[in-house]
Amino acid sequence: MLLLEYFNRIILETLQSRLEKDPNGEKRTEGLDVVFADFDGVKMHLSNPGSEIKVIMLSISWKCVGLLLKNGGTEDLKAIYGSMVQPTPEAGYDFSIQFDIENLPGNKDKFPEAASLLKRHLLAAPFKKAFAAVEKGQNFPMLAIDYRDDEAIYIKGEPERVTVVFSIMFKDADDQVFAKTFLQEFADARKTISNAPAVSFSSKEAPGELKGVAGVKEGDGHGFVTFVLFTNHIKNADKSINTIQTFRDYLHYHIKCSKAHLHTRMRTKVEAFLQVLNRARPTDVAPKEKKTFSGKTFTGKK
Repeated sequence: MLLLEYFNRIILETLQSRLEKDPNGEKRTEGLDVVFADFDGVKMHLSNPGSEIKVIMLSISWKCVGLLLKNGGTEDLKAIYGSMVQPTPEAGYDFSIQFDIENLPGNKDKFPEAASLLKRHLLAAPFKKAFAAVEKGQNFPMLAIDYRDDEAIYIKGEPERVTVVFSIMFKDADDQVFAKTFLQEFADARKTISNAPAVSFSSKEAPGELKGVAGVKEGDGHGFVTFVLFTNHIKNADKSINTIQTFRDYLHYHIKCSKAHLHTRMRTKVEAFLQVLNRARPTDVAPKEKKTFSGKTFTGKK
């Protein structure tokens, strides 16, 4: 199955093109002003904030940025982007970095990838804090990240495990059926794949881990997917974070693919049935007149 990219390809390719020269071997002189979206209701903006073409600002607008910054995001982003972090974000956005594309620190060829991971680094911060607490033998209190309208991610750290619960809103009742079937394959795969996380799915009612947690939305259309990450996943933190933070979009992507595949199969089957019916349809053939030797029309006796 296809795994979704956890970086933003628009940022990656735009900045890579800025580092390259144009077909005539000259530096690019056109201005930059690109507004684009990412998963989970994220809006981003790449632009030249002033008259200098080489100075670029990257900004992100996301409803949970403030919470993520308070839970390790500020420290992580300053460690990654250093002085590029702006004390005051661009108007209409929640966080900004600004850099000179011609004077990038370190390996400039790797910078576009680092910039394209801005959203990933933000969402990874509370996971890293939970993992660090568990490795020290400490508990990490339940943290609710309201990252989408009507949906949230809940993270809780306990000795030797981190529990991650996705609250997912299914607008179509059929999607819940697909999700349950799809996630059952996850549970079955754990029997044959060693070191896989434990996975469970519940609909309408929140799992036991969320009992007593304020703000949990339950009822029709709501589903809950619970992952339990163990010591081996915590030690391999980057891969675990990259995979789990794209899970919600991964699930919906494959639900849509499954529905599209079923619709294609149904249309193909209907076309096959129509061909059979067309071949079986009797043709209306008028009876041929029979003539006698003298040329008169022959009529049989009744």
